[in-house]
Parts: sequence; C-alpha cells; structure tokens
Amino acid sequence: MTDLPELPERVVVLLIGNGAVKRTNDYAWQMARRGVRVQAVVADGQGWRRAPTLHPAVEVYSLARPENRQPLLWLYEAVVERGPAAVLRRLDGKVPGVGFARRAHRKAAGFCRRNVFWKVYRPFRHQALRAIALRRLAPLDIGAADHVVCPDPAAVPLAWSLAKRHPRPVVTRALHYGPYKPHPVLTPLEPWDPEAPEAADRAPYNPL
Repeated sequence: MTDLPELPERVVVLLIGNGAVKRTNDYAWQMARRGVRVQAVVADGQGWRRAPTLHPAVEVYSLARPENRQPLLWLYEAVVERGPAAVLRRLDGKVPGVGFARRAHRKAAGFCRRNVFWKVYRPFRHQALRAIALRRLAPLDIGAADHVVCPDPAAVPLAWSLAKRHPRPVVTRALHYGPYKPHPVLTPLEPWDPEAPEAADRAPYNPL
C-alpha cells in the first residue's frame, strides 16, 4: 500500500484578479472537507464587482480598504466619479435637466474608468498591491502556513516576496488537490453553487 502524502494543515490562496475564483472554490471545497483550513487574500477593491462569491469554507481577507485609500486612486474616484455624482444627486428634482446630466455622467465615468483609469492603473496594480499586502498580512501568520497557492498571475510578485520572506510554506501556482483525493472526507460539505440565492448570505470578508 502506498503511503498517502501528508495533508497540509493550512493553505493560503492569493487572488489579486477574480479570474481564478471558480477554480479556488472547487479546490477549497475539496480541501476543506478533508480537514484542511483554507484562507484567501483577495484584492476586491477594484474590478471585483462581478466576481463570484468565495466558498463559505474559505476564510477571506480583503485588501479592498487599503487599496481604495491609495492617494491617486482616491483622488481619481473623488474628482471623476463620486464628487460629480454627489452634486448631481443633490440637484436632482431641483434643477431642470439634472436627470439627463446624471445619466450622461454615469456613461462618461464608465468610459473613463474603462479607457483611462484601467489603462493607467492595471500595469502597476499588482506591484502596488504587493506593497500593501506585505504591510498587512501579519494576522495570517504566513510563515506558519503549509502552502501558499498563487493561481492568479497578478499575484505572482506577492507570492515571490512571501517565498523569500518565509521559508516554511510551499509556494506554488497550482490549485491541485489530486494528490489528496485518497484522503478520507472528515467534514462532509454539500456542493456549493455561487449563483444560488443563499450564496449571498456568506459572512463579509475580513478587512486587512
């Protein structure tokens, strides 16, 4: 009989973009029902609105607040999006044509976000978030984790920095639970649909 590979006790998943959320949910379900503690660090402050909800078995830690407080990002949103929207909202019903102006502003702000903001911000977002995360990950005690998994290319700089700082965790890009399939299921968990109505009831993400 072949000895089974040792199960990690704790796995930390790094997600800067939302493209790997569905694969992370499948991985987390398989690992959590075998008794593995799964945590995720997510950068859900920008470009995360349409991301699926993460599995309730995952402890999720959010970088949204510190990302949104970056001076240039905060200034852009205040000047281009929030400020004009707030002014027009107060004038609505008091000044003729404000309803049209609000619709025009929403379209213009959306165009600016897609074609100006993201073109400027996306190329260096992963580096900005790496610096933010390294200052705020103390509550997760990364050095005591068993695995750090980085399925998201944008999180590679952060994973690389964590690997240099913490020799203990195995740092990998693979959401691969295949070696652990023979392990018995200790905590039966029902398959989970992120599109189901009850998915919206999961606890809010923990702010970092």
